[in-house]
Amino acid sequence: MKKSRTARVLAGTAIVAAAGLLVGIAPSDAAPTRTAATTTAVATVQAKAAKPALKASGLQFGYKCWGRGSHCTVAVYAPKGWKFTQLSREHAKFTDSSNTWMLRVNGGLGGKVSTTRAADQRIHALRSVASFKLVSRTSGTAPSKVGWSAPRVAYTQLTYTYRDGARSQRWVTTRFVDTFTSGRHAYIELTVGGRPQDKAGLTKVLSEATERVALVG
Repeated sequence: MKKSRTARVLAGTAIVAAAGLLVGIAPSDAAPTRTAATTTAVATVQAKAAKPALKASGLQFGYKCWGRGSHCTVAVYAPKGWKFTQLSREHAKFTDSSNTWMLRVNGGLGGKVSTTRAADQRIHALRSVASFKLVSRTSGTAPSKVGWSAPRVAYTQLTYTYRDGARSQRWVTTRFVDTFTSGRHAYIELTVGGRPQDKAGLTKVLSEATERVALVG
């Protein structure tokens, strides 16, 4: 084999290996037969990165309720047009068509610990996530719009970032919510996720969910 041809072969191999690392697979898996799949994956990542930021002013909301069969267990105000996926009787998520933005609601915490303790436990679990960075931790309350006599919603909030191999950097905020006892018991977890540039829109989604989430029965 001539030196010039050898150089071209080695250069081509290096490019394929680099593409494999970009989408989170081992270089040994990035064989020439997978070049088309690798190209498609890279294009998908680029398309999501180019998607305009989520704007609070462009959001519309509506109630969604789920449980077992026709029985409603958890209700929340969620963005209209986002796909609903029920994960369990109390747990569900909402995602946009490109899976860039997400609202997840888990009403099955059961009040076993306080909102503060629930946040402590989550931070401990997240320490093992590569590139995890805690941005802020706060506590607060919000008015409940579920009913006239409902107490204020108390919560402990975590905001953090991490790097997802397929979707680059992710911006996430989780609230451990108490709708009954001023923060002494965490009953619901609300989480929104997206890109750093989606912060304003996701904050609006979380605010609406906090004020209107309810455990129905």
